[in-house]
Amino acid sequence: MALVEYTDKLQLYVSCDILNNVVYLSILIMEVMHINTLNYTLVHIPAGPFTMGTYPTGMRKTDPEEPQRSVTIDAFAIGIYHVTNAQYAMFVKETGYRQPSVWGDDRFNDIDYPVVGMSWYDVNMFLDWINNTTGETYRLPTEAEWEKAARGTDGREYPWGNVWDPSKANTSESQLKKLAPVGSYPDGISPYGCYDMAGNAYDWCSDWFHIDTYKYSPTENPMGAVEGRRKVIRGGSWQPRGEFAARCANRAAHEPISGSHNIGFRIAIDI
Repeated sequence: MALVEYTDKLQLYVSCDILNNVVYLSILIMEVMHINTLNYTLVHIPAGPFTMGTYPTGMRKTDPEEPQRSVTIDAFAIGIYHVTNAQYAMFVKETGYRQPSVWGDDRFNDIDYPVVGMSWYDVNMFLDWINNTTGETYRLPTEAEWEKAARGTDGREYPWGNVWDPSKANTSESQLKKLAPVGSYPDGISPYGCYDMAGNAYDWCSDWFHIDTYKYSPTENPMGAVEGRRKVIRGGSWQPRGEFAARCANRAAHEPISGSHNIGFRIAIDI
């Protein structure tokens, strides 16, 4: 899918596929907003319901993803890409905050790679900095917001559809064995225009993780538990468990006090 038109508030993407001598043209119009300080773009996700979780009798069911249900959330905006090393480096330079230890490894330090290796608390320090700089209230997405941005409203398995395709995401099946620059897999774009929602790097979310969250949380603007031991991460990564972890419904978790070389983040905001 190629970007063919760009303004400050709209982006138009077009793709063309030929199957059995039939031409299929796909058009995606995205309403966007920008954090000029970072040269970072967010896409608007409309309010309304979507299908969240995994159906209990599905072949790939996992308890943390059940029950599948309709969830309604308010409108918000989320980053089209992960925050990159270059963007995070601006925060490090301006504040003197410690840089991720993985920057000493060439598999992780390209300026266009997703920044990884930060704890959940490190990420929130970054968000405090950008909020103080811009006067806005940027934050991490909830896992419900993340899942809607990844799968749209039709309950699809992956951001691009229901059929696994390793050419559309940087996972272990892709055999790259390291991070890729953000946006390297345009054919894996989500229904709302987000890149790398499957593979490359997990995304930190704001929610505390509990295995039975879906059994008890509200179906309108769920925020997760009020406390816990681990924070939700979403999207899978370049490491093993690729196809399974890259599903839109997959839930994983990590302790917030430590980072990992396969966990990054993207920015969200209420609109």
